[in-house]
Amino acid sequence: MKLLTALISTFILSACAATGVKVTDDQLSQFHEGQTTKQEVIAALGQPTTTMRNADGTTMVMYTYSEARTRASTFIPIVGAFAGGVDSRASTAVLTFDQNGVLKSTSTSASQYGTATGIAVDGGAPVTDQPRKP
Repeated sequence: MKLLTALISTFILSACAATGVKVTDDQLSQFHEGQTTKQEVIAALGQPTTTMRNADGTTMVMYTYSEARTRASTFIPIVGAFAGGVDSRASTAVLTFDQNGVLKSTSTSASQYGTATGIAVDGGAPVTDQPRKP
């Protein structure tokens, strides 16, 4: 029984992966254009995943987050070859600062998509249930 529990726990933990910094709308709402500084944003959210300095002296910081969940059917012998895959979600928050390091604007994006594996790919045929619902 302990072995079965250990195997199930390993399966559950190996089915998910995440990377980056997830930024919520609530977190972004605490920043105000024309007032909040780059240092205040970094203090609140941590180091950005990407920083860009533009030719006009402005700076953009990006917080990108991505997670992937392997479909449970992927691990079922034989069935996984037909119905396997991964569902992924990603989000990006971009904050732009003027030459003095004061917030100019914010923008966000989010995406979700599914990836078929094995025979389900069917030579590049589109996955009919895209994007995947939570």
